[in-house]
Amino acid sequence: MTAVTRRLMLFFLFSLAAVACESVPEKQWYKPAGAYTLADFRNDEKACTRDRKLDEECLKARGWVPLSGDVAPTKAEPTPTRTRPTGRY
Repeated sequence: MTAVTRRLMLFFLFSLAAVACESVPEKQWYKPAGAYTLADFRNDEKACTRDRKLDEECLKARGWVPLSGDVAPTKAEPTPTRTRPTGRY
């Protein structure tokens, strides 16, 4: 391989890794009982952020509820049970 090809490959791999790290969707929040603005949320978000990490319990205590997102939760498949035949074949 030439040096240019190796550099392009490395650039592609680092770009792919950076995109994969950012693929976690942000959680969305709302207040079910009342009108609110983005500024209201930003104020509460700022008050509940410590060491650059959002304290979700703090937001919940202020009345915010997380949205579940577009994907339905996965259900565990029931385990099949074996039954014995009751009659003669």
